[in-house]
Order: sequence, then structure tokens, then C-alpha cells
Amino acid sequence: MMIFLITKFYVFDVIKINSEDMKATLGKNELVLIKRIFNTYQINDLIYFKYPTSDSIIRNTYTIQRLIGLPNDTVEIREKSVYINNKLTADPASTKHNYFVKANVKLDSAFMYTSNLLEGGEISNDLDYSFSLTKEETKKLKKEYTKIKSVVYKIEQKGAMDETVFPNNSKYAWNRDYFGKIWIPKKESNIKLDTTNISLYLKIIQEYEGNSVHIIKDSIFINNEYTTNYLFKYNYYFALGDNRDNANDSRIFGFLPESFIKGVVIKHFKP
Repeated sequence: MMIFLITKFYVFDVIKINSEDMKATLGKNELVLIKRIFNTYQINDLIYFKYPTSDSIIRNTYTIQRLIGLPNDTVEIREKSVYINNKLTADPASTKHNYFVKANVKLDSAFMYTSNLLEGGEISNDLDYSFSLTKEETKKLKKEYTKIKSVVYKIEQKGAMDETVFPNNSKYAWNRDYFGKIWIPKKESNIKLDTTNISLYLKIIQEYEGNSVHIIKDSIFINNEYTTNYLFKYNYYFALGDNRDNANDSRIFGFLPESFIKGVVIKHFKP
């Protein structure tokens, strides 16, 4: 019995999903088995981590999202597509995006339920709807010719800055659909700093690595010493929710410290 308890609390744990960041990969109230230690992180791992923003509107202290970028990787999002080290990566089939749906008739609750139109709804009195859908769901919806007129990606304009998106700085006019390029810090890597890119790494340098930072005109002072470079102490990661347009992920909070990652999902169970 003691061996079982030690295994449960120190090696594995069972968590109930209580957010919609990963819908439809992991549904709300599903149970997931977490491996807490001896993990080697890889792209596409589902990781369980402490949410790294203390004043977040998210009620949950911990969440699960997909690992997209490793230390020393470069991540960019162009027109919703994710590029890692300049290579396009395929989204999992369960990835959801928001779509505008124009209907020919008013959609009743039975049709919306059978078509899995469960996230979103009517947005005007002119048969306009918005739903979060997987690619497979959009294909099926487009075949409903008598009820559906069109299904169109909901996408933000390139260069249209979203103030809620990291690094929350006008020098980086990013949004959820056009984000980066951004380099992910690796332990003992040295980066050249200037008064523009300091906004990308300021939280790391100050909050996660415990330094004081002052910017005076075009000069940067770390721990009261003038500097043009910084050597990172720890590894960092980049995570995205599979419910891509509705998740509060690294596009919002920025880099994820390795110490915040508490485990990797190895199995999930429907309730």
C-alpha cells in the first residue's frame, strides 16, 4: 500500500480537466493520467503546468496545453499556421478554430447538437453564427447545403496589434493569428539585448531569474550594471491550446519556465 501511495503522489497523478483550452482534444471533466517525474519534453507533448500569470482572469492555477516550442527553438504563427524553426507544422486533427457561419435558415438546437456546434452561437439576426470547429467538423458542415450557405475562417489582420497578446508592446504588432518570430531561451544561452527586444525577455530576467532591470534612454542596466547581453539561467518553453482561438496560452502569457511544468499527460479517460 505504501509503495502504491508513493507511486501515485510522486510519479503519477490523476487530474480532472476543468478548462476548455484543449477542447476537443481533452473535454471538460475528462480524467487524465499525469506522469510527474523523469520526463523528457518533446514537441506535441500535452503538459500539465502552473499558469504563469498571477493576475490572470483564468480561475485555474494549473492547466494542460500542447508543447509547441522547446528551448532554443524559434516559433512563428502566420495566418494561424505554426512554424517551428521556419518549418510548417501540422496541427493535430483535434485543433479547433473559430469560424463565421452564414446559414440559409435558422439553426435549431437539434441540428447544432448533432453537428457538434456546441461552442459559439448566433451573432446577428441575419442568420450569422460563429462557432469553434475542427477541420473535419467544417467539412461536414459545408455539406449541409440546404441549411448552410458558407463557412469562413475568422482571422485577424496581419499587423493589427492585440494589446492582450505578449509582449503587450507596440513595437511588436502581434495578435493570435500572426505572432512572432520569437526565440525561446535556453539555459546558458547568451542573447544580445537592446531596448526593443528587452520587452520579450523582461519578465524572464526580472521575475523568473531574479534580477533588477532599468532602462535609461537607449541603455539597459541589469543589477545596476550597464549591459548589452544576457545569459539565461534556466530553460523555457512555448505552449498552445488546441482550442486555438479561445485558449489563454503562450501567445498571452509568453514563455513558460521549465520549473512550472508539473507533468506530461500519458492517458486520458472520458467520464
